[in-house]
Amino acid sequence: MRTSEIAAISVRFYQAPHIRYSPHFRGDRIADTFETGKRVALVVNKELRILILEDNASDVVLINRELRQSGLAFRSIRVETREAFMRELQEDPPDLIFSDHGLPAFNGFAALALAQEKCPEIPFIFVTGSAQEEMAVETFKKGATDFVLKGRLSNLAPAVQRALQLVEERARRREAEQAFQKSEERYRQLVEMCPDALLVQSDDRIVFANTAAARLLGADRVEQLIGKPLKEIVRPDYWEMMQQRLRQLREEGTTFFWKSAQSRVQRLQGDAAVVPFIEEKFVRLDNQVVDVEVAAAPLTFENRPAVQIIARDITHRKRATE
Repeated sequence: MRTSEIAAISVRFYQAPHIRYSPHFRGDRIADTFETGKRVALVVNKELRILILEDNASDVVLINRELRQSGLAFRSIRVETREAFMRELQEDPPDLIFSDHGLPAFNGFAALALAQEKCPEIPFIFVTGSAQEEMAVETFKKGATDFVLKGRLSNLAPAVQRALQLVEERARRREAEQAFQKSEERYRQLVEMCPDALLVQSDDRIVFANTAAARLLGADRVEQLIGKPLKEIVRPDYWEMMQQRLRQLREEGTTFFWKSAQSRVQRLQGDAAVVPFIEEKFVRLDNQVVDVEVAAAPLTFENRPAVQIIARDITHRKRATE
């Protein structure tokens, strides 16, 4: 069963007084979260497979009865030994794992460690008769999803609800991370294809550069520019003006901070505001001076405020007009 199928849950409640809950999701998501131990009825679109590590068959009967009364569609598999537990994880991974703490031949914490190693995305819920507070704390420290006492099985359905919600949230985070990685990769490809030099400056140092920037500044590879103070690539008599513009960018938050001395903005074609590239002089690694026109924009790079600088080599154009 796919994670997205498991977590497509709608929730309905038995009519009972003193039930307090807060909404979380709508539609085919989990709708509400209980703040009390009242009974909750779960309706899952697909049948769940639950692996139960338990040596007492009568306890499994009580667990199954409680979940059925809550409206959960499932089938459970009971195992007692490490070998049987490992076989189920490898051959037919479950959607949920329930485990007692102490079994004659297999410890619940050992089972948790194996589950985290083999299938860390599967929720692991301890269902135990031990009410020791220290054991409950240790349970969560070692990474279990939840802890339910056998004497309070009415808490099991809400625990399952929270576990499935956690599965859904993890799936959404993975999807978001994958989408971000793809977006970042596309951006890097575009940056590398850009004929203009692109530099990212943070804390007065270069933290990113594309191949065109390395070529403009006479570097064999972009790594030669990373960590280099921005001051070293700007000709000294232009550095004070550069600092002033950087301060202006941070204070005003303008999209482009390079501005002409006579006019803050040129207006072209109606109301479209265009800030022109401004001429500067950069110093290459071989100490040659190159004429450039530059523009820049504020951005966040690796969770830190930064500035992206775009530079074009205009040396040949300058020479042609002289």
